[in-house]
Amino acid sequence: MNSGRLNIIVGGIVLILAGLGGFALGFTMDAYFEKGFYALPLGMLLLKAGHTHGMPLSLYNILVGSLVDRLALTAKGKRACSFAALGSFIMPFGLILRGATDGAMTFAPVVLIGALCLLISAAIMVKGAIALKSA
Repeated sequence: MNSGRLNIIVGGIVLILAGLGGFALGFTMDAYFEKGFYALPLGMLLLKAGHTHGMPLSLYNILVGSLVDRLALTAKGKRACSFAALGSFIMPFGLILRGATDGAMTFAPVVLIGALCLLISAAIMVKGAIALKSA
């Protein structure tokens, strides 16, 4: 489990941080519920999106870390899958940056880079799983 070790460690750390972020958001959203849930300002909505993307991406990284060494991939492919999965954390980080800057589009490309990393890692995982079945 050499290739995926870092994914499991970072996934666990980000899971804890995203959970703590959820607690912080929960304590600050009560004022908005009086006006209705959809009355959230854009900055708060993007911070919430950063939290809600960080949680499943953490679990995804733990899953990648657990499975990547079992797939029919070269060492370079396993490393690429692992680092691409870690790169997916750029997405919630970009959402948090957009939320902190009240929705500035400056960080929109950052979110896109994280999404592309997620897709790349998923494609590599599928490739390794298909090759495993036929091997």
